[in-house]
Amino acid sequence: ARQASAPRTWGLRFFRSPQQVLPSPDGQRVAGIRLAVTRLEGVGEAARAAPTGDTEDLPCGLVLSSVGYKSRPIDPNVPFDPKLGVIPNMEGRVLGVPGLYCSGWVKRGPTGVIATTMTDSFLTGQMLLQDLKAGLLPSGPRPGYAAIEALLSSRGVQPVSFSDWEKLDAEEVSRGKGAGKPRE
Repeated sequence: ARQASAPRTWGLRFFRSPQQVLPSPDGQRVAGIRLAVTRLEGVGEAARAAPTGDTEDLPCGLVLSSVGYKSRPIDPNVPFDPKLGVIPNMEGRVLGVPGLYCSGWVKRGPTGVIATTMTDSFLTGQMLLQDLKAGLLPSGPRPGYAAIEALLSSRGVQPVSFSDWEKLDAEEVSRGKGAGKPRE
């Protein structure tokens, strides 16, 4: 009952940078997080967050860290720069692999915000369409799911069908209702 009635909120705090997780008095749990207040310096792609010297303590009972993302190689046939954590590319076109494209942080590195990544993916999509119109991509029938299914089978991977996913989704939603959440 206590869990079901507990408040659940989340929000976005702009111009803040995490500095320290604050412990509870007994040191056994999280009590909050200390944030450095920042401001943008520079313009456009060169803009960077700079600390103002002010801090803000935000009480909370849970801290999830997602700082330090770095892409990893996905396939030995796809070029990858492990130092930068990116697939070498020109405007999203993977260098040395015609017909292969990349987007997001694997294309540009862990910079920008959601809107930056979204705009970047649109630009990669434009390059793909440009190459398609120029006849640079293979045309004709493609193996599609049959090839993917064979690859997964060869690796011992059993895919989840859409109807299986719908069953999982319904179960998660049902469990969540009992806990006062959208899903569990």
